[in-house]
Amino acid sequence: MPVNPNVDVVGIGSCTVDYFAIVPRLLGPEEKINAERMEVHAGGVTANNLTQVARLGASTGWLGLIGDDENGRIIQKAFADDGMDLSGVEVVKGERSSLTWIPVDAAGERCIYMFPNVTGKISIFQVRNRFAAHIQKAKHFHTEASQLAIAPVKEAMHVAKDAGVRIIFDLDVSPNFFAAANLGTQEDLCDALTLVDVLKPCKAAAREMTGESDYDKIAEQLLKLGPKLVAVTMGAEGCLIATREKRVHVPAFKVDVVDTTGAGDAFMGGLSFGLLQGWDLERVGLFANACAGLCCTKVGARAMSKYDEVAAFMAKNPTKASAS
Repeated sequence: MPVNPNVDVVGIGSCTVDYFAIVPRLLGPEEKINAERMEVHAGGVTANNLTQVARLGASTGWLGLIGDDENGRIIQKAFADDGMDLSGVEVVKGERSSLTWIPVDAAGERCIYMFPNVTGKISIFQVRNRFAAHIQKAKHFHTEASQLAIAPVKEAMHVAKDAGVRIIFDLDVSPNFFAAANLGTQEDLCDALTLVDVLKPCKAAAREMTGESDYDKIAEQLLKLGPKLVAVTMGAEGCLIATREKRVHVPAFKVDVVDTTGAGDAFMGGLSFGLLQGWDLERVGLFANACAGLCCTKVGARAMSKYDEVAAFMAKNPTKASAS
């Protein structure tokens, strides 16, 4: 397909079909349990981020490889249903699309088993020759450390950097996990972070990389690696949005949690959308927290809300950020 020049936000990263097992509790070794039900939803960190941005009203498109299987058809239909651009989706014959298996317990806690399959096979050559033109025409480029090897991800980041496209990076796994999964070395990962404009680390990554447990100190250390903005999510405590000039502590919204899967992705989508609008850090943080909170009220990583729903929720649940 020809490149669509009107897509504001694109991304390269995980894109899956998530198979949820709703269970009374998560199991340990040698245990069995009867699941209450199974639900099937499209998912994947980067694909979820982009879906949230799309539901908020911006034009988005995921870039990468999927298989010509039923999961691939589920993935494409989900994108189409959200009005997302499909011109950067490459269907590879005879290959399997990515999938995950996710048990979710009664408290909304879960664990995730990942099968990257063909999505994880994207190459530097394909980034340069198939996907670069999509990145160059966008305003934001989303990517991640989760399932894809760092080499093609870094190539895409260089393409974005050279084109003046803001790079938004979801550090979804710890550096130790990243290296153990053969996605690249920890040095490769640190080098990639020097290219990043906006960084959101998971808690394990943030603490492992900085040796800190205090969120302000975590942000301070991560900013030294190169990002212009660091967003640290703190669960029920909300989030911290930090730049070299300013830090904003943003409280969380109280919701009845059903499933936490995708909350971080919804946060990232809300963050990207807010930055795209040019909002101040306080407004961006509150909006992102609202997106994350609403995602927790339903099952599935794509249990994400539209702009009017987020705005109405914030109006009914006013809260205020504090800056330093």
